[in-house]
Amino acid sequence: MKVFADKLPDQFKSGMKAIYFIAGDEPLQMREACDQVRAAVRAMGAEEREVHHVDNSFQWSTLHDASASMSLFASHKLIELHMPSGKPGKEGSLALQAYAKNISDNKGQSDNTLLIISGKLEGSSTNSKWFKSLDAVGVYVPVWPVDAQRLPGWITHRLRKAGFQATPEAVSLLAQRVEGNLLACDQEIQKLRLLYPDQSHLDDQAVLNAVHDSSRFDVFTLTDALLQADPVRTSRILTGLKGEGVEAPILLWGIARELRQLITLKHRTDQGQSFDRICRELRIWDKRKPLYQQALRQHSPKQLHQLLQQAEQVDRKIKGLEKGDSWPLLSQLCLSFSGFQAFKR
Repeated sequence: MKVFADKLPDQFKSGMKAIYFIAGDEPLQMREACDQVRAAVRAMGAEEREVHHVDNSFQWSTLHDASASMSLFASHKLIELHMPSGKPGKEGSLALQAYAKNISDNKGQSDNTLLIISGKLEGSSTNSKWFKSLDAVGVYVPVWPVDAQRLPGWITHRLRKAGFQATPEAVSLLAQRVEGNLLACDQEIQKLRLLYPDQSHLDDQAVLNAVHDSSRFDVFTLTDALLQADPVRTSRILTGLKGEGVEAPILLWGIARELRQLITLKHRTDQGQSFDRICRELRIWDKRKPLYQQALRQHSPKQLHQLLQQAEQVDRKIKGLEKGDSWPLLSQLCLSFSGFQAFKR
């Protein structure tokens, strides 16, 4: 049964299912949908949570063992299965089908709730036997990015939830700043609430003042330091952001965006196109043009593509497609971008 994330509360009221399958590649909506399921399961009395990650070393018998073992603390247990690739493989396919059949044989009842968290599913996955067996007894929650057309409405709704009545200009300015990154947008809205605790009206000037007056680091101060080729400040900002609990996907989004902008600028200016015209098309503010010009002088096309490849590796670690902590590699990427390490031309 397909249910969109914003309709999950209604689904909970009609009766909790034994399986919830949340799939997508938009981090904020994924996190919030998973948190909704976790909270609903806790409300059922579950006090134990098991988390398993599907990688090359994962044994699918673990899923059966987890479902068969009794909770030590309560009559109900939450089992989380993180499957970043969205592809369980042959053994996993059989294990998931067996799990779903057991639920079906028990008329949808289970002592556990299985929460599967996956990357975006391909058509071959949604047409597979294992997926159809899960969908028949559980809830499938597809999470899709918010496109540019829907983003202003999404931002308006989030601002209203935070207690703001925002002008269209304020919403437009926020949309330009975050360019579709909902995690970054959520961070900006939280920052605005902290800066204006007693204010309900929000206009574009208030948003601009927040950008200029906030002493906290954010992804934009980091990318400015990268473009300025300032490794010392870059390292200090990155350390501060990590200490404040800013999530790696937000930072990687900002870094990758700047790299793609620079690659586009480099390619098109080398073809003889006007720098100012390209900046207008890419919505680069006039005050930021010198930063891009400095970065273009700092990096060759080869270097920029190497940095983008590093960013893609960080992304794979964040998504669990490669083992290891993403932060050391993210730090290395930032230092390389800021000019700390010399590239071979």
